[in-house]
Amino acid sequence: MKQLPNSEIEQIYKKAISAGLIEKSEKSAIFYVKEMLQDRLSILHRCFPADVLHAVAIKAQSHPEVLKSIVDFGFGLEAASLEEVKMAVAAGCPAHKIVFDSPVKTREEIQYCHEHVQGIYLNVNSLQELDRIPTNFSGNLGIRINPLVQTDAPEFFDVVRKNSKFGVSILKENEIIAAALQCPAVTGLHMHIGSGIRDFSGNVEAVKMIVNLAEKINLKRAKNVINSRIDWIDIGGGIHFESETGDFSVAEFVDKLKSETNLFNNFEVITEYGAFVHKQNSFAVSRIEYVLESELKDIPHSAFIHFGADLFLRKVYSSLPINYPYFVFGKTAEPNFAKYNIAGPLCFAGDYLYYDLELPKLEEGDLFVMKDIGANTLSMWSRHCSREEPKFVLI
Repeated sequence: MKQLPNSEIEQIYKKAISAGLIEKSEKSAIFYVKEMLQDRLSILHRCFPADVLHAVAIKAQSHPEVLKSIVDFGFGLEAASLEEVKMAVAAGCPAHKIVFDSPVKTREEIQYCHEHVQGIYLNVNSLQELDRIPTNFSGNLGIRINPLVQTDAPEFFDVVRKNSKFGVSILKENEIIAAALQCPAVTGLHMHIGSGIRDFSGNVEAVKMIVNLAEKINLKRAKNVINSRIDWIDIGGGIHFESETGDFSVAEFVDKLKSETNLFNNFEVITEYGAFVHKQNSFAVSRIEYVLESELKDIPHSAFIHFGADLFLRKVYSSLPINYPYFVFGKTAEPNFAKYNIAGPLCFAGDYLYYDLELPKLEEGDLFVMKDIGANTLSMWSRHCSREEPKFVLI
């Protein structure tokens, strides 16, 4: 999979200034590289069967220009709110490539989709939600299932625990089947077991369960002379693939699904990858505004930059082990190094992005770069202190 080396990032930044895309005096900017996006989407296309619908999660990266690029490349979009559904429509995404997964859909939101986004894939989060679906629903209706499998997702992102707010427990199999018999409009099943997953054995096990449940529903419907069947399965996303091929790769995951399940043989398939698609496509650059030298030998100096907890909420506010790669422009040959804390601009004591970094001697006007920031950063922008978003540049 393609990476953005530091030297290429410097060239992109310099070319953006030369082309007038940003001013040299810009406080901060986010760069998103379309070629990297196309590379990640191409990996999904190469590894999965050609007819799989890849609906990229909007919540991971919601910039309108990026969403439009995804749609232009022929891919779909997954929405976690009605607002994101409308963003998908505004980006030109056909309704039959939009997936709506909010766990708190209102009656009005469901009706809106029925009337204005005909052909949408809508996954109910509970059996109770089925009562809100209009007669002759104009979209594709699915039920989200909690398969209760083991996963290595961080606890913060593990959504298949017994007390999860997401989906109908697989332990309620009889109730799910009964609901599917009572509501023939249900033609799909959905699962998503968490994010930040590296060991995808849990995903494979969950897919087995969902396929088995779909086949049971189809048998029951046939016996009850119900013409509709479960013909699509949404397997979610959340896997932190390390490569296209080899161990822990996209190709290995697909091969395991092919060898251990009937997923691709008997059902249309939807995926919802977000971070995998976006993470490494983007970097952020900030001018170093102040460098305050510490008078104590055991206390690092402080370098103040123009984004912090506003752009990197998960890094600052959670205990997640998030470590974005970083570097400073034009300092590789600097002989003098010192330790620095990198302080964000917000008015509270915890707004630090890094502590105890050993860096070349920093000065006002130097440029600090954070890499691999394409997912779950700008789409989570915080209005604390009401600072404006960094300038966004799509390359």
